[in-house]
Amino acid sequence: GLKWLKDHQDEDGKWDTDGFMKHDKSGPACDGAGNPVHDVGVTALALLAFLGDGSTMRAGPYKDTVKKAVIWLRKQQGPNGLFGTAASHDFIYDHAIATYAMCEAYGLSNYKTLRKNAQKGIEYLESHRNPYACWRYQPRDNDNDISVTGWCIMAYKSAKDFKLPVNAQALKICENFLDELTDPASGRCGYTKRGEL
Repeated sequence: GLKWLKDHQDEDGKWDTDGFMKHDKSGPACDGAGNPVHDVGVTALALLAFLGDGSTMRAGPYKDTVKKAVIWLRKQQGPNGLFGTAASHDFIYDHAIATYAMCEAYGLSNYKTLRKNAQKGIEYLESHRNPYACWRYQPRDNDNDISVTGWCIMAYKSAKDFKLPVNAQALKICENFLDELTDPASGRCGYTKRGEL
């Protein structure tokens, strides 16, 4: 899987959701093109796979792949901390996953220049979070779901593990939200409320 990802990475460091098949030089081309508004999220997911395997910007068999992906993601971050743009209704997924990946890249690579990018990503998540609640698609829309919130929790947890400042109260609110959504008998978690699929 990692070799396939490496072979389908663009030279600029991203994974091209609707054009990855251009890398298929021998045999039939892959199909199933995705939506290019999600290049940030897909690149971050691929980056997390390499980081999870033990490669960092400094070491490992895929360090060059990791380095290119991190450099590309850094270039996608705006002044307000958002990775990518708000071009799709579900852009927060891309940002949350990119923030999580940037926190992991910062901490696992011990690459101090990434600290600012990771922290700004966390700060954007905090500005997007509902007051006294969690996350959903739009900033502070007073709606919450476990899917978006789950990725945000992962970003916050990674940031906290690598000694970046995070809002501890936000994590406590998320813990309570998870308890509210989880059926005590089955352990099954609902999407926006207990029992919901």
